[in-house]
Amino acid sequence: MIGQAPVKGLVARFETPGALLKAARSLREVGLKQFDAHSPYPIHGMDDAMREPRSRVSYVAAAGAIAGGTGLLALIYWASVIAYPVIVSGKPLFSYQAFFPPIFAITVLLAAFGSLAGFIALAGVKFHHSLFESPLFARFSDDGFIIAINADDPLFEEARLREQLAALGAVEMEAVHDAE
Repeated sequence: MIGQAPVKGLVARFETPGALLKAARSLREVGLKQFDAHSPYPIHGMDDAMREPRSRVSYVAAAGAIAGGTGLLALIYWASVIAYPVIVSGKPLFSYQAFFPPIFAITVLLAAFGSLAGFIALAGVKFHHSLFESPLFARFSDDGFIIAINADDPLFEEARLREQLAALGAVEMEAVHDAE
């Protein structure tokens, strides 16, 4: 159409989680890579169907936890043994048992911060996308099982994908245009 923004993707809604899983598996088998499945709850087997790699967020969280725990332990050692060596009630200078609660708390806190930072950095979180303007997409958090295909995929052909999605059981489809 004249004056219409370029297509950014295609959104299709399915009635059941099984249909969504089947559609995701089929799209991946034909070679599409830039698509995502959205549902109101996790669907067992979806990561395998989409051939998603294992997340690396846990490594970032572990690094944050190790840095937090060892960093605070080192600070306690420095303060107790090097900077202010005071013997209290005959206890050794470095008595880490008394400081276990704050070490544990900092370890958990930095693991949580690492998880959040790792998720944002590694997942490529987008705070706005044209897809978010779609009324069809807005239903996924209530009762919709949605597949969103990005138009940047080399195999994106809207007409062919519409036929394929309809054959897979899509009940509604919508082309997403760039928000202006």
